[in-house]
Amino acid sequence: MAEDVFGFSEAKTSTADRLKSFKPSQGRELPPTEVARVDAVSERMGFKSRELPEAVQVAKRRKKEIGPTTAINTRAPQRVAVPFIGFCEENRFSYWEGIEELMRRAGLLPGQSEG
Repeated sequence: MAEDVFGFSEAKTSTADRLKSFKPSQGRELPPTEVARVDAVSERMGFKSRELPEAVQVAKRRKKEIGPTTAINTRAPQRVAVPFIGFCEENRFSYWEGIEELMRRAGLLPGQSEG
């Protein structure tokens, strides 16, 4: 095969191979005292930290084990969808939980009564 004088053989390497060749830069860690100085200067200049204070703890939502699932895709008129989405947001339900709650209230779930 002839020599590749135009560099077309480089185009034959896969994107995955090229991505594997990227390496993170070896930046140095700043000591905490230097970080505090930088934070103080940035605050004086009007920049606000987006990090949560250490004292603030964010409550983690526990994932519910729901078992096997089936996808349901539907189009709903706005007059139905908007109140349903509001109901789910107000009660912190996912859409499936909202459907489940409405079915429970209608007495449509096995072993459930209206209430």
